[in-house]
Amino acid sequence: MVRILIVDDDESIQLYLVSVLAPFARCDCAASGKEGVALFEAAHDEGTPYDVVMMDILMPDMDGHQTAEIMRARETALEVGTMELFKLVMITSLVDNVNVSRAFFQTQATCYLVKPFDKEMILDELRQNLIL
Repeated sequence: MVRILIVDDDESIQLYLVSVLAPFARCDCAASGKEGVALFEAAHDEGTPYDVVMMDILMPDMDGHQTAEIMRARETALEVGTMELFKLVMITSLVDNVNVSRAFFQTQATCYLVKPFDKEMILDELRQNLIL
């Protein structure tokens, strides 16, 4: 089963995504970038890394871009193979060129979901990008 880490400071978004994705994946949630990095690192240490990370951009303290960059650096340090890298799904209300470009080019996002979203939109995007 696919393993997904949802990193979003909005608990209602976490609960909604878990309800949509639970039939397809095992989901864990983090309410901050720092918590997300800790769960991400613990999963690698246990030998059960996440297949997918769904990342909000706007979060206090450490935003989603910074969090994703730390996670990518961890994979590089661990010499994770290209085919085993986690798929990054940005989940945000930001649709400006700077944030979209940063997501795709600096952190190798697989796709970009714009809030507000609905179940069909989420599942369609994840299927089109071979995540589910």
